[in-house]
Amino acid sequence: MIDGSVMDTAAKWEQVSKVLGRSVTACKWRFKILHHSRKHIQATVDSQSLVTSEVQRQRESSSDVDWSQVCQATGLGMRECLELSQYDVGKASWHYDPDSFSQSMADCMAGFIKEHYLASTPVNYRAVSNFMWVTMEDYFKWTESEYERAAALRARGLTFKEAARHLSPTLTGPIVCSALNRYSLPNPAQEPISLDKLEEVNGLVDEYAGKHPVVEIMDKIRTQLNLGDRRNYYSLLALRIAAHPHYKAKIRDIDYNDLSIRIAMGQATKKQAAKDLDIPYYVLDRRLRDLNSRQFSSRWTEEETLKLLDYVQIGDSTPDIAYFSKLLGTKSSKQCCRKIDLIRSKGILPRLAKTR
Repeated sequence: MIDGSVMDTAAKWEQVSKVLGRSVTACKWRFKILHHSRKHIQATVDSQSLVTSEVQRQRESSSDVDWSQVCQATGLGMRECLELSQYDVGKASWHYDPDSFSQSMADCMAGFIKEHYLASTPVNYRAVSNFMWVTMEDYFKWTESEYERAAALRARGLTFKEAARHLSPTLTGPIVCSALNRYSLPNPAQEPISLDKLEEVNGLVDEYAGKHPVVEIMDKIRTQLNLGDRRNYYSLLALRIAAHPHYKAKIRDIDYNDLSIRIAMGQATKKQAAKDLDIPYYVLDRRLRDLNSRQFSSRWTEEETLKLLDYVQIGDSTPDIAYFSKLLGTKSSKQCCRKIDLIRSKGILPRLAKTR
């Protein structure tokens, strides 16, 4: 192993270059990544051991853990301590009974997640487990059987809110509704719209543009032309509205970079942004997707690489690469994933949780 203290002269770098058969620049770059990765991993291991020891000490001396004291003893933040602690002795199982459970416990969990994890940040259930002091395997996960169970509850006439209560205290009505929409089969293929009806659509767009919100315009057109439910011809109507000069100017003037970052940080949602801007959601969603897939420089700078290493190695939750890509602003999520795979293939980065 090469010690960083000796790698300070051009002659020594030349020697290393000859031994390895690589350029001096390549050797220096490889050394920086290795040094940074090892230093970061060692720091994480040390912090994990420190936090776990303090939690164990508190549990053995009293029944509860005072996480504020853990923070003071370790010099780390609350969320970091909760994510790092590996001490699980004495944790209770969450036995969920929809007829007798206490809502306060569910509210406590939901409040913790909302406070410490943005909408775009994957929840670290190690932290939730430590905060609630319950076993990690008791959290609700959507499986085929759970989808079928939710559908059966709805078939019995229960509302989405009631069905959510029967499934898990961590679920809400809108979450169950969204899950069942994903689970249900798509509509049969719709017939192409006729040219005459297309002209009618354009005429109605001209008539309603700027006078009603976009959502109402789409509903009015669908009702007047008898186009069926809201999913029928959804993209066609959205694109026709977006092509109107009134909305084309709005769409052109949006700062998509700023909006994308605000969405990634949980400060906005696509649906709310589309409503506030009064443009079709379908069009805004496509623009943001195009923005995220745009081409960036293929060359990685040292700063970009080290930021990526820092982000991937923090905690043990699944890294949200799409979120990191938006914050970085100079590389797409695909480029970030390829870079991680490349670094891992060289044995520099340990194989942590899969990226998404």
